[in-house]
Parts: sequence; C-alpha cells; structure tokens
Amino acid sequence: MARTKTILLVDQDNAIVKFVTLILENEGYRVFTARDGEEALQKIGQARPDLVLLEIVLPRKNGYQVCRALRADKMLRTLPVVFISAKSQPSDRFWAKRVGADGFVAKPFDPADLVREIRARLRKHQLVNA
Repeated sequence: MARTKTILLVDQDNAIVKFVTLILENEGYRVFTARDGEEALQKIGQARPDLVLLEIVLPRKNGYQVCRALRADKMLRTLPVVFISAKSQPSDRFWAKRVGADGFVAKPFDPADLVREIRARLRKHQLVNA
C-alpha cells in the first residue's frame, strides 16, 4: 500500500488554512501548516513533506524567499512547490516560476483545480525520482 502523502500548507490566513486542510484531508493527504516563511523552512527540514503549498505574502520570509532557499538546498531542491496566492498577476506568476515554483493556483480557487494541480505535481515528482 502506498504511503500517505504529506503536504505543508504555508499561509497566515486562518480561513484559508482551515478550508485547504479540509479539502486535502478529504482527499487522503496528511496536512501540516506553517504561518510564516521561517517556520515553513524549519518544518520542511524536520518533516520532509512530499509537497509544499506556499503563499507569496508571508511574514518573516515571503514565499519567493522560501522557494529560493529550497532550490538552493541540495537535499530539498526537487521538493515540489506550488504557490497558492491572490497575488496572481502575470508578474507574480513570472517571479514564482523564476524562483523555481512547480505550479501556481490563484485564489480564489476551485477545490477540484487545487487537487488536480497537487496530484499532477506529486505524480511528476514521483516519475522524475523513480
């Protein structure tokens, strides 16, 4: 039987955290959360999630800085990162890709679209690392 996939959700908005956690747990994922960029990097180092859902606007370190730090780390550079943000202008998407994000989901989002994006990124990551 396959191991349950773990997702780190990084967002400071309590309503988003509750909503996304409910969606993902109903899909069978294990979810843990961080409220800022520093906490996210600590939790990633400790728990080694299978994927990170990352808001751009965060205290202490923003999402771009977190993603850049992950891509600079030899052990974490292939960890799938999907930005989930209301900052979804073309320039925001450009910078997300530039710092190494694998995907982008704009808020507000359709839960089915979020789940599809996560599944696609996990599947691609599994194929690349098989």
